[in-house]
Amino acid sequence: MSTAATASRPRRTAQLLYRGLRASGATFLSRRLHDAALILCYHNVVTTNDAGGDPELHVPVERFERQVRWLAGHYDVVSLREIVGRLARGGPLRRLAAITFDDGYAGVFEHALPLLASLGLTATVFVVADAPDRAEGFWWDHPAVVASLTPTRRERWLTFLRGDGLAILAEVDPNRSTSDGGMHRAGGWRAIRAAAEQGFEIGAHSATHRALPMLTDAEVEYEVVASRDAIHQASGVRPEFFAYPYGLWDARSCDAVRRAGYVAGLGLDLGLNGPASDRSCLRRVNVPAGISTPAFEAWAAGLSFHRS
Repeated sequence: MSTAATASRPRRTAQLLYRGLRASGATFLSRRLHDAALILCYHNVVTTNDAGGDPELHVPVERFERQVRWLAGHYDVVSLREIVGRLARGGPLRRLAAITFDDGYAGVFEHALPLLASLGLTATVFVVADAPDRAEGFWWDHPAVVASLTPTRRERWLTFLRGDGLAILAEVDPNRSTSDGGMHRAGGWRAIRAAAEQGFEIGAHSATHRALPMLTDAEVEYEVVASRDAIHQASGVRPEFFAYPYGLWDARSCDAVRRAGYVAGLGLDLGLNGPASDRSCLRRVNVPAGISTPAFEAWAAGLSFHRS
């Protein structure tokens, strides 16, 4: 049996399990019984013409629309502020959901937010402070990175190279230290300001998108505090929420987020948020671009066996 066939077996098994959960009503029951809030994390929303980039991150707009329409039909979709407020007050959380986006891609402002507004839904966009209006794209969308990515390399990039985009690109493609943004660059400040004026929440996603657990105390402070100040100055919005780059956090970075006065910090640990959840490291369901419908519904209900 080929390596590809061996690797695909757990994926096929997981899909059978998710379909079985859906057919048996287990997904429905889990959704109804958990007194816990769902926070979804997306990255980019694109059209069929927007090829390339990290295949996990760029969700086709048609699929995104199906997911959010289903979400609106089965959950009370509210702002992140509403969920965090209920956590603080001890209020009910059952069937609450919030939508968030990391990195502030242009596609979010061009495709996702207009769709959400047309459906009467809201969202929070987490912005990397040094990315808006930058011609270069994010390092993880660089063709050389996508072509060479392995779990071992990603681990090295996020630990030894600390998630530093310039250092990673210099190692992967020494002849080029930046990546052409193409269709996957960050949205500009004008779009961010317009989104805030329409009622969408703007959060901070660090200054440079480095891995906080790998940084010095002074660097962590810079990523947490300077990012908020830069976003405030450029957009007029003072972010209340902080999303940890790569979903990586530790006690030291959580302490920095609390000291800085953020209302909440958000990682990418899969799961729901109940009454006992720590608001400095809330869980989110990170939605892969190719997730199947049964898996999406199961993950939203707090049930997960394998990446879809």
